[in-house]
Amino acid sequence: MQTQGQMAPDLDEYRCVERIDTGGEGVHRWLAVEADGAPSIVMAPDTKRADDPGYRLRFWAEANKSRRLTGRGTAPVRQVSSARAPVPWVAYDCIPALPLTTVLEAHGGCLPEPVVWNLGLPLAEAVLRAHTHGLVHAGIAPQSVLITRQGALLTGYGLVRAAAAEGTRRESVPGVDDGSVPPEQRAGARPRPPGDVYALAYVLLFARAAHCSRKGAATVPGHMLNRCLAADPAQRPRAEELLQALRDAAPPVDRGLPQEIAAALDGQAARLRETTPTAPARIPQQGGGLDDRELATAHGPSTRPASAPSRRALIVTAASATAGLAMGAAGAGACRRYAPARHERAKQSVPGTAPPPIWRHALPDRDPTTSQLLLLSGRTLLVGHKEGTLGIDVYSGKQLWSRDDVLPSRLLDAGHGDALIASGGDQGEFLLLSARSGRIKWREREYMSTEAPASMAGLLAVAGGVVWFVVEDYSSGSSGEVKMAAVAYSLRKRKELWRTSLPSGFVGTSSPPEGRASGPAVLESELLIANTGTGGGENEFAYIALDRRSGRRKWKREYAGIGKESAGLVLPRSGDLLVASTDDGLRGMTLSSGEERWTVEVEGWANAQAALRRDRLYVADKKLTVSAVDIRTGKVPWRTKHANPKSNSTTLSGMTLSASGRTILQSSLSEIDALDSRDGSVLWRFATAGTGETSGNPGNAVASTVGLVIVDNLRSIYALPVD
Repeated sequence: MQTQGQMAPDLDEYRCVERIDTGGEGVHRWLAVEADGAPSIVMAPDTKRADDPGYRLRFWAEANKSRRLTGRGTAPVRQVSSARAPVPWVAYDCIPALPLTTVLEAHGGCLPEPVVWNLGLPLAEAVLRAHTHGLVHAGIAPQSVLITRQGALLTGYGLVRAAAAEGTRRESVPGVDDGSVPPEQRAGARPRPPGDVYALAYVLLFARAAHCSRKGAATVPGHMLNRCLAADPAQRPRAEELLQALRDAAPPVDRGLPQEIAAALDGQAARLRETTPTAPARIPQQGGGLDDRELATAHGPSTRPASAPSRRALIVTAASATAGLAMGAAGAGACRRYAPARHERAKQSVPGTAPPPIWRHALPDRDPTTSQLLLLSGRTLLVGHKEGTLGIDVYSGKQLWSRDDVLPSRLLDAGHGDALIASGGDQGEFLLLSARSGRIKWREREYMSTEAPASMAGLLAVAGGVVWFVVEDYSSGSSGEVKMAAVAYSLRKRKELWRTSLPSGFVGTSSPPEGRASGPAVLESELLIANTGTGGGENEFAYIALDRRSGRRKWKREYAGIGKESAGLVLPRSGDLLVASTDDGLRGMTLSSGEERWTVEVEGWANAQAALRRDRLYVADKKLTVSAVDIRTGKVPWRTKHANPKSNSTTLSGMTLSASGRTILQSSLSEIDALDSRDGSVLWRFATAGTGETSGNPGNAVASTVGLVIVDNLRSIYALPVD
C-alpha cells in the first residue's frame, strides 16, 4: 500500500508501518503501531508542510479540537501530538480501516448505490450532530473518509482551515481532494455549515461514480445531491435534509461491504499481525454497569489488580470527584430546603456492613475521558453523555428529562438551580439551562468559531452571575501565533464585561480546565488562570491573577516544585494561601509570593481528588493513605492507612464528604471506604460482586447531598445512604 519512494516515518511513539492512502499531496494517512504493538491510523503532514510554522500550528490546533467530535460516523481520536512536535499528528482508534480512495481502487471502480447510501448515513449524522453544536468539519473528502467493517468514519477535521488563514485564497488544500472544496472556501472564506454539505455530497457522488469531476457529478442520479453542489451556499440544503434523503434512499437491510473491500480490510489486518505478532488486544477502559445482582457489600478489600492512570484520566476523574463536594453554608442550606423530611436512621444490624443502594439508574453510552456530572441545589444531577444530557432526581433516582440537542463539554453551576453548559461542538456556544426542567433559557453564539473572529476555546469558571472563558484568535495568519484572551461575561445582562490578553498558548484548550488539578480558580477578588498550555515560557506551574471586576492583571507567579504537567492537588484558598502537591510532599505556601508556610510528608503525591470542609483537608497519597490536614498550620490530626495499599498503589483515590461533614467516602478501583471524619476510623466498606468488567469496580463517589452519596461507575449511577 505504501507509495514507492515514500519513507515510512516515526511519529513520536508511533512507528508507521504503511501508508494507506494513494495519491494526494501534503497530508498522508498511515497504519501505525505504538511501542506496545497497539495499532492506530495516524494522519500527519509531510515534511514540507510541517516545516511551515504557521501550517504546523494550525494543523495541530485543528487536530486538538477534533477530540470533541464523538458519536456514530466519527473516527474516535486516540491521541494528538504535542504542540511542539516537529511533525504534528493525530491518531485515530479504528482498525482495520482504509480511505475511500483506496477502497475504490480495491473494488475496481464505483460502488453500488445501496452501499453508497448506507455508507453515507453515518457520515450525514456526524455532520448534522456537528452543526447542531456549532462545529464545522471543513475537511470532508474521499481521502478523509475511512471505511471500516462497521461503516464509514470521518477524519481530517479542519484541514481546510489549516491550509491557509481566513481571507487567503486556498489554491489547494493538503490532504483534501480539490473537488471537495466548495467555491467560497477556495476563495478564502471562513468554512461554514453549507461547505460541509457540499463536501459530503461530493464524496458520495465520488463513491457512486468514482473519479467524477464536479461537472460530471451533476449527471449522477439524486436531485438532493445535485442541490448540495450549488455554487451559492444559500441554495444548498441543510444537513438534516441530506440525512433524510439518504434515509429514504438506503435499503432497509444493510448487506455489508462488497467482497473485494472486505478482503482489502482483512489483508490490512493480516499485514498488521505479521508486523506486530504480539500486538495486544485493546480493551476499552470503562467501568462496568451494575445490576441488582452485582451490588453487594464486603467487609474486606478487593485484590483486583489496577493499572496506572494517565494524566488526562487523573484530571478528568478529579473533576468528577470534586464536583459539588465541598458545598459550604449556602449549598448545605439549599440541601436542607429541598431534602425530604429527615428521620433517625436505624442502626446497622451488623457493625461495619455497608448499606445497600437506595436506587440505581442505568446511563447511555459515555466517554470515560469527557463524561460530565454536576449536582445542583442538592437535588438534581445533570449527566452528560455521548448523545446529549439528562437530569436525574437524586432522592428517587428517576429521570426528569433528557435532551439530545445539548452535548456538553463542560458543566458549571450558575446558581439559582441553573447550569451553564459549554457545547460539545467547536468551543463556541454556551447556554443556560434549568436543571429541574431541562428548559434552555438562552443560548449564546456570539463566540462560535463559525461566526466570531475570536472563538471561545473553553470555559474557566462561573461565580456571582459572571462566567469567565478563554477565546482564541487564529487570524494572525502565517506568523503562526494564536492570540489568546480571558473574557468576563454577565449572565444576567448577557454581555461582555471585559477582555484581557493572555500569553499565546498559556491555557490548554484541548480539554476542559479543571479545578484542584492545575485548573482555574475564583477567589474573593481574583480570577486565577493556570498555565495548562504549551506556551508562556514557564518551566514550573504558574498562575496569572486577574481582578474579577476589571480584568486588570494583578500578578503572575511561578511555584517551585509544582510541575507544569502536575496532576496532583493544586488548591488556592482565601487568605493568600495555596495548598499543592509538590516534589517534597503536600505544601502550604503564600499564593502571591510562593513562600513556603508548611510541608506535610506524603507517599508519592497528594491526590487531586481531595475533600475540603472549612479549614480541614482530607487527602490521599500514592498508597491511598488518607490524611486530615489543617490547612492553616499544616498539622495532621490523624492518618488512616488503606487496607490493601499494594494492589492500589497506582490507582486513583476519589474523596467525597457527606453533606453533614461527618463521613468521608474514599473511592478506589476495588472498593468505597466510609471513614469517620473525626478520627479516620473505618465505618464500612462497599465492594461489588459480579464478573467481567463489573467485578470489583464499584465506581467513584462523585457528589453528596443530605443523607445520600452519589456513586458513578460510568455505565450507571446509584445512591448510598450516609450519616
